[in-house]
Amino acid sequence: MLIRTAKQLRAVTEAIFTAAGAPTETAVEMGEALVGANLAGHDSHGVIRIPAYIRAIQEGALDPAARPSIVQETPTSALVDGRWGFGHVSARYGTNVAIRKARQSKTAILSVVRCNHIGRLGQWASQAAEQDVIAMVVVGGGGGTPGRLGGGIAAPFGGAERALSTNPIAIGFPGGKTPDMLVDFATTVVAEGKVQVARAKGAELPPGCIVDKHGRPSVNPNDLYDGGALLPFGGHKGYALAMFVEMLCGAFTPGDAHNGEGRRGGAVIWAVDALTFRDAASYESNADFVLQRIKRNRPAQGFSEVLIPGEPEARSAAARLAEGVQVAEATWEQIVEAGKGFKLDVEALSRTA
Repeated sequence: MLIRTAKQLRAVTEAIFTAAGAPTETAVEMGEALVGANLAGHDSHGVIRIPAYIRAIQEGALDPAARPSIVQETPTSALVDGRWGFGHVSARYGTNVAIRKARQSKTAILSVVRCNHIGRLGQWASQAAEQDVIAMVVVGGGGGTPGRLGGGIAAPFGGAERALSTNPIAIGFPGGKTPDMLVDFATTVVAEGKVQVARAKGAELPPGCIVDKHGRPSVNPNDLYDGGALLPFGGHKGYALAMFVEMLCGAFTPGDAHNGEGRRGGAVIWAVDALTFRDAASYESNADFVLQRIKRNRPAQGFSEVLIPGEPEARSAAARLAEGVQVAEATWEQIVEAGKGFKLDVEALSRTA
């Protein structure tokens, strides 16, 4: 494993995407998003994604210069066209629109179509929570058709072949003096990006994460990319949540009317003003009451304390900002190669950052 600082990783990310045709503003946003995922401990959505995004640009599936826009709206809703640009940019833009509408009308729902991979959903839920807006962010609905960065990759409960995407869910709740709560998970046992991380490290997966192309249980990450499938967490319960996301993003979201080539799916952001029923002081004191009541619970054997959802990410960010981010050598080599395609010396860039 290699150690790189957040500053080095941001510099490399920005340089590669700028060379690939992204405006400076977009390259900076992507540096913040990808490295932010690494800092939060979600390496599956961090700089490991750079080579895949560069391939998508080269294949014409991702327009690095595209910026999102609203194509349809009411006081409490909006449909955003991501224009097949960076999904992270569309998600940030859409979240800001949802926040604004929720503050004006107390609640809002927004959908993004023609949307590429939006990265770590928790970033967008946290973006809302930081501004006293409760938000749920989901993405999926494209499992039945090939998407710009991959179609279905997960099997339904009781199934042996691909039918769903990982269909993740993120929920952000503002705290008071206690930090905001963040729920963020794929509805599969592991996110697909974590399989990428395991493959880059040459490690096996825990049992129960995937099946191979024959529907047999496997711990070999390569079997997923040879026609295998991810499995839902919690059996039928995770599958039910996956179907909730599938219906929101595959039926409610009009991706089939906008995405082209028979593609479905998109992202949905559901936002509510946290101060709908209380003033700020009342909300914050009650949020602290709820969160601290849970924090004070006596820890079980093998645990030193009870953590609120979102605390592991916050602690990871603090530690990695101080100590650096571990990057698998195979991942770094791929990033270096991606830079070479634009005559960039990634090693030199990282040394001077």
